[in-house]
Amino acid sequence: MSEFRFTDGNLIILYGIHRGKSADGELPDHIKERVKVCLGTFNIIMKSKPDKQKTLVIVVAEEKSGKLIKDELVKGGVEEKIIAIDASSENVGQTFDRVLDMIKTRSNPPYIYFIGSVWLRDIYDSTVVSKLKEYKVRFEGALDHRPVEEVEKEKALDVPRKSIEHYKKRSKDKAIDILLNYIFPEER
Repeated sequence: MSEFRFTDGNLIILYGIHRGKSADGELPDHIKERVKVCLGTFNIIMKSKPDKQKTLVIVVAEEKSGKLIKDELVKGGVEEKIIAIDASSENVGQTFDRVLDMIKTRSNPPYIYFIGSVWLRDIYDSTVVSKLKEYKVRFEGALDHRPVEEVEKEKALDVPRKSIEHYKKRSKDKAIDILLNYIFPEER
């Protein structure tokens, strides 16, 4: 079992990448939900954490959406100077690669909060297990009220790749099944 490192500061990652078009230059409703969850998480950190002054918010979105999200966060009480926009990441995997590059040299990395729609949980789980297993990371899910077909199309663009851990677990489970079948053969 890996030991967690002592954390110093907080990093909130607001995953705002979306494939659909928004009306009149506004944010789609599912992205607004993520912003609400981000503001709630930010307020909890500001009220309860002793290292609240070392908090950074990274908005992962294309440039135009990133500015709109940043404006919403500023309206919600987040200081503009602690918000950064990552417009180069295209999916969850790339997002965590960039975060890992940013924090791996720190002796006391920040506590990481990842905010995305609830359907991103599978993708998040596969990414965190393989890349950030020795860091403290928490998933915060926002509701997504879009039709299932639209969510499935977007989910297909960000399908998690199975890591080596998945294949190790699968082969271990198969070996256990073979052993149990040998020890306790089914009677016919």
